[in-house]
Amino acid sequence: MFSLSNYSLKEKSYILYDVANSAFILTIVTVLFPLYYQTVAASVDNRTQIFAFVTSGIALTIAIMSPIVGALANYQGNKRRFFFIFFLVGIIGGFGLILPGLSWVTLLTIFVISEFGYGMSNVIYDAFLVDVTDESRMDLVSSAGYGWGYIGSMVPFMIGIIPYALVTLGFIDAAFEYPSIVFAFVIALSWWGFFTIPLLKNVQQTYVAPPTKTPLRDSLKSIGRTFKEIRQYKYIVIFMIAYLLYIDVVNTVIRLATTLGTELGVGVTTLLGVVIIVQLIGFPSAIIYGKFAKKFGGKRMIYFGIAVYAVTIYLTFLINEDRTYLMWIIGGLVGTAQGGIQSISRSYFARMLPLDKANEFFGFFSVFGKFAGILSPFLIGLVIATMGPNFAVIIL
Repeated sequence: MFSLSNYSLKEKSYILYDVANSAFILTIVTVLFPLYYQTVAASVDNRTQIFAFVTSGIALTIAIMSPIVGALANYQGNKRRFFFIFFLVGIIGGFGLILPGLSWVTLLTIFVISEFGYGMSNVIYDAFLVDVTDESRMDLVSSAGYGWGYIGSMVPFMIGIIPYALVTLGFIDAAFEYPSIVFAFVIALSWWGFFTIPLLKNVQQTYVAPPTKTPLRDSLKSIGRTFKEIRQYKYIVIFMIAYLLYIDVVNTVIRLATTLGTELGVGVTTLLGVVIIVQLIGFPSAIIYGKFAKKFGGKRMIYFGIAVYAVTIYLTFLINEDRTYLMWIIGGLVGTAQGGIQSISRSYFARMLPLDKANEFFGFFSVFGKFAGILSPFLIGLVIATMGPNFAVIIL
């Protein structure tokens, strides 16, 4: 079940990009950048609300750009070219985060650039699913990507986090906190770059639109036509509306978990431990989701994941300084559902699409996913400012 020997070269290359970019999400976006930002912006009273609003703004920007990029990616060679450009923006921005002496405003600005590159490269990456495998294997390939992404990202995370953990635990002088963060960032970004090579080398665009002299104008027209066509596919519209509602919780947990955990009084050591639990449980769980989706259907597995998240939110609402142990239970529950619900959603949607318009439809898919990442972070920022972090959680 957990071997890659039964996957083709294209499928393996696709899966390895999940291994690549998951290091960026785990080490930088989920864990270390929020903690680093909290330190740099220590004198800013509303730093958590600002971070939540910035997260919301990134999602909005990607949502606006996704359909345009998706339409342009339909033309021969554009899919791979756009992927490479956005990948470079993401990884160069990531290295920019560790420049010394940055103000908190500059730090957040560079983070926006890096997250934009990561997010847009993932829009193209998701659409590559139809180019690497056939419909009957989409659940398996998608879930394997998320599963191996969990376990693969643990390698650079564990290597990179050791110096920071030693500083946090007091075994190394606090003066080494910044160098330890630099070390972790370099390891994660190098991992992202190295494991992107197979996708760039082995995966090509299969479904293309006829060439045109005015690709941008024709792409904008194509977006209008696709929007009209989407309305003809009622099952696609219904799914995307449902996706907007439930993936909002998943995206918010990924990006704001560490920040909210700190606000709820959970110690850094506990947060790091919980992150490790999520990754370890997430690896087999995502792959098992793919197997179960083949047996019970993708829709039922998505329902199951939603139910798990409902329990998770309730437990998070109960956390206070005397109940920080609940974070371990929450980590276990999130690990069972997070990768599974994402992977099955991606493959479930891919099977609905006309293959020659997969890029555009995935652009709209990304719009719904990114708008899902706008609402909750924005509301969380408002609620934290007025009612506190526990009530911010319950709005999910």
